[in-house]
Amino acid sequence: MKIPKLLFAAVGLCTSMHALAENTIYVTPYIGYTFSNNIRDENQLNIDIDNDVHYALGLETDFENGRVGLFISHQKNEASPFSDDGTLTYVHMQSALHYQLQHRLNSFIGASIGTTILDVDWSDSDLVFSAGIHGGMTYQLADNFAVVFEARWLANLIDSDTSTICTLPTGNETCNVSIDSEWLTQFQTNLGLTYSF
Repeated sequence: MKIPKLLFAAVGLCTSMHALAENTIYVTPYIGYTFSNNIRDENQLNIDIDNDVHYALGLETDFENGRVGLFISHQKNEASPFSDDGTLTYVHMQSALHYQLQHRLNSFIGASIGTTILDVDWSDSDLVFSAGIHGGMTYQLADNFAVVFEARWLANLIDSDTSTICTLPTGNETCNVSIDSEWLTQFQTNLGLTYSF
């Protein structure tokens, strides 16, 4: 079910690349750290999501006083009291306004909206709505290279009703996880290197 949706998104992105051909393209790989909040299901089961390293990629182009583009972030997901690990992958369209502070130093602030691909035991949903805000600074190292420091807040709307194996004080048991419109929020710090062409 995930593959057709991702292929549809990729085709849409590729068809829009023709329109971007005359603009500068910015490619930014990131590494960062994600801080997660906990969520509680309707049975008062606390889902404790570990803080962890993530990897991300930004693809952007110039638009008026800022940039628009795609942001993808992938992270492992270890959540107590569940026995199996999973992953969260953000796929967002984003835009940001850029402001020059000094000769090589710029700041930016923006917003993003999209989906999160969940591969976790505690949710029966593969895709959930997510959105975020971000801001940071770039330092231009050379004409085509810049270092980026970014902070990003992301929110996911979780709805789920599933059964899975939980590790409880009494041992491994089957848990029924029922989450009704809970917000899972995460805060990311990112360090990246932008190449522009």
